[in-house]
Amino acid sequence: MDRDGVTVSRLDMDVHCGTHVEAPMHFLPDGHDLGGIPLAVFVGPARVVHLPEATSISAAELTGADVPAGTERLLLRTRNSDGWQGRPFQTDYVALLPDAAEWIAKHGIRLIGIDYLSVQRFGDDPETHRILMRAGVAILEGLDLSQADPGDYRLHALPLHLADSEASPVRAVLEVLS
Repeated sequence: MDRDGVTVSRLDMDVHCGTHVEAPMHFLPDGHDLGGIPLAVFVGPARVVHLPEATSISAAELTGADVPAGTERLLLRTRNSDGWQGRPFQTDYVALLPDAAEWIAKHGIRLIGIDYLSVQRFGDDPETHRILMRAGVAILEGLDLSQADPGDYRLHALPLHLADSEASPVRAVLEVLS
């Protein structure tokens, strides 16, 4: 507390730190900012699938996962969830291949979430992002799914209201359905 009896904190960070959402303008020259994504996309029923053996996620992995028809929010728990937070950045994290992004778009999924800082593999061309963004799929990265069992939840992951921004940190919460 300072001499006036008030505590004031300051936050100075990249909008892609920690758990965050990304808007199309991040990779698409004509893409819109976060304001172009309806807030309803970030709140609602979500399906968590666990892919513990995957080293990358292809369309074949998603076809073999338990993803019910009509799923709108898909959260992918991988080996990434085994304690990446607090460690230095890893380049061998599990992420989507472009054919998985196409699978997601084709199946009408409105939001894809993953348990590391990017949906695409380190060093890959950003085509995975572009496929998702062109299809209007919201991207939620940096999730902590270490305690999330596979199944159905209600997701709450609202971005901050940042004008003209390509991304925003979020506080993502999974509500267990009774």
